[in-house]
Amino acid sequence: MQNPSIESYLNCSFDCQCGRTHKSLFSHYIFENGAIEKLPGLLAQLGCARPYLISDTHTHEIAGVRVEEVLDRAGIPFTSHVLKSPGNGDLAADEHALGSVAMANDRDADVVISIGTGTINDMGRYFGYITGRPFLLVATAPSMDGFVSGVAPLIFRNMKVTYPAQEPLALICEPEIMANAPLKMLAAGAADILGKYNCLLDWKLSHIVNGEYYCDTIADIMRTAVDRTMESVGGLALRDGKAVSVLTEALVLSGIAMDFSGNSRPASGAEHHQSHYWEMQFLFDGIPAVLHGTKVGIGTVLMLELYNTLAGMEKPDFAAIRERIADRLSGEDWEKEMRRCYRQGAEEVIALERKVGKNDVKGLLRRLSVMEERWEEIRELAKTAPKAAEISRVLEEMGAAKVPADVGISRQYVCDSIRYGKELRDRYTILQFMWDIDRLEEEAGRLVEKYCN
Repeated sequence: MQNPSIESYLNCSFDCQCGRTHKSLFSHYIFENGAIEKLPGLLAQLGCARPYLISDTHTHEIAGVRVEEVLDRAGIPFTSHVLKSPGNGDLAADEHALGSVAMANDRDADVVISIGTGTINDMGRYFGYITGRPFLLVATAPSMDGFVSGVAPLIFRNMKVTYPAQEPLALICEPEIMANAPLKMLAAGAADILGKYNCLLDWKLSHIVNGEYYCDTIADIMRTAVDRTMESVGGLALRDGKAVSVLTEALVLSGIAMDFSGNSRPASGAEHHQSHYWEMQFLFDGIPAVLHGTKVGIGTVLMLELYNTLAGMEKPDFAAIRERIADRLSGEDWEKEMRRCYRQGAEEVIALERKVGKNDVKGLLRRLSVMEERWEEIRELAKTAPKAAEISRVLEEMGAAKVPADVGISRQYVCDSIRYGKELRDRYTILQFMWDIDRLEEEAGRLVEKYCN
């Protein structure tokens, strides 16, 4: 049975009031009992005859074996590659795992099917993209928002980089499988959605300060997904079927919003910069990975705290800010800090700054002029942010991590992620804004003291 709120976005194209034409290739959303049994008919409908299956040890056991049995009974040839899950932590979507997928590739396969969520999904979407084959997803947990996205966050040379990826033609979900996922995965999925409160603020903030493209239609899609998730979080800890369905729908809508915008802007902001920074530090230190959505939830609380502060802030002395520009960290001193924080990935960060100049004086002066003129509009935007304490309470209600120490993130890593997490992407967020008005160092110290005791 199709979900009516998603059905209108399946395989659609429409001219939007924002001036763009929004398109989605995603055409089949099957969330029902016996969904996997529909796979042979779906493949025939899509004109695919030989799938390449990608799973890991866990997802193969949960749904992969059943997919293989269904294909066998239908007489459909396939190749199945099962990546070995680590003993602790989660599989990393890096060049090594992708190399394994490539080496096991069936060159005669005409469709890529990922069985799993998160890492397996990201790798399958990217592999389908670079090999020019359609992609399908059999989901095993509502734990992240990239179900139907056309981009994939992957780790390359120790950096988290977003690459173009193959938007899935179909998403297949068995309600029982989704509801029986580990509770930490349900909580991670919900936390990922709650992060959209912050990223939508970041997107609008950049629209005001930089004139970045912004679409009310896309933002409304995302807000609807977030609001519905907020209303149903109480049922997730009980594995309530309706709550799991609402969460899955929200995750799907998030991917559709990204497709409509052409990038991850509607679903990724400063809270993701925090998550990506911490993920890199865990990789450098050999610490088992933490679920993406779990880290996003923690980052969301921190970033909403900044918006709550901004909402009550008096208009800064912009003349004094301009006078202090020469005192900002720059040149060799800034590069030294990047090498301290980003270690093996520092050269990529430094190269990005040389290319886009996020911190150059000319751009800063331009932004300060806009802020000075539109300060009240910016502050009114900040007033629409949820209270950080409320999101923290909701995370606690779901049994999700809510402060960095819950998942082993140190005070130093939190301090550095607030000060320098913005250097990961050429994307304007509350972090860059606070740096622009010369408040980021002060706010980093305050947040560390409040959330890292």
